[in-house]
Amino acid sequence: MKFTLIFITALSLGLATGSLVAQDTTNPNKATSAAEEDHDAKEGQDKEFYEYYYKTIAESQPLKKAKLEYNLIKALKKEIVSRDTTKEAKESIKKIDTSNIKYERVYRESKWVRGFMGQLPHLTSRDFMFIVKYDKYMCFVSFDVNPESYLQEARQAQLIFEGKDKFEIAIPKP
Repeated sequence: MKFTLIFITALSLGLATGSLVAQDTTNPNKATSAAEEDHDAKEGQDKEFYEYYYKTIAESQPLKKAKLEYNLIKALKKEIVSRDTTKEAKESIKKIDTSNIKYERVYRESKWVRGFMGQLPHLTSRDFMFIVKYDKYMCFVSFDVNPESYLQEARQAQLIFEGKDKFEIAIPKP
């Protein structure tokens, strides 16, 4: 009986002390947040550094766009050279630049992307996929990493175009 009484007394004292400690730990946080608010209101070196940093950051959008277009044009030209061997194709490759191509990023959630991925099972879905169009050529291009960040080779490319002489299969007479 004495043991139980001592145990209950010790337990109740422990809970009371724990609640006091918890109250004491909340008060310093309030004091710290008040000090932070006072500092934020003042002009300080950290604020000046923050503002100066963001004023001096170079504009990276033109560089990202240039890298993306370079990667897309390089992949398109490579596919045209390997698939279309006509003389006109060789001449038109020289004319490809950023002013006469159209491109768009496509996503695996698109029903159209799922549609042609189903028809072309050798293509795999990636995070960075684009469709590039020039004249009669359209090319699906995918990259492993963001082509806006690095100059790189395309992971996969699939060129489609309408040529002059379509491949027609003539079945020989029996």
